[in-house]
Amino acid sequence: MGQEKIDRIDLQFEHFQKALARLQEALAEPESSFIRDSIIKRFEVTFEMAWKTMFRYLTNKGERMASKAWDVIPVAFESLLITDAGLWDKMRNFRNDTSHEYNELRAIELAAYIRSHAEPAFKAFQSEMLKRI
Repeated sequence: MGQEKIDRIDLQFEHFQKALARLQEALAEPESSFIRDSIIKRFEVTFEMAWKTMFRYLTNKGERMASKAWDVIPVAFESLLITDAGLWDKMRNFRNDTSHEYNELRAIELAAYIRSHAEPAFKAFQSEMLKRI
């Protein structure tokens, strides 16, 4: 792998790690409607940085796929970058839903899901990437 490709992976992974740190900052705060909105927005950014990191890493390893999250997630699962493709697919669906409408009850549900499922999945992905790069 050329140095330029490695640098791009490192940079994309750095963006993911920064986004995850920002999400974790919001998760550490007592929840209010303002903090909940911040959690959701930071989840969106973290998810985008995660799948783009997966894409860059996998394509640099020779994998071929479209640059869309729904195409990257199954390949990431097959490559053992992630352990639960269904969870990541659900996160992708939540990510798509959040940008189309605001519903207070849905926001409460989503923030709870981010705390209990998404943030641990992001941390597991981060850990796996740290082993590989």
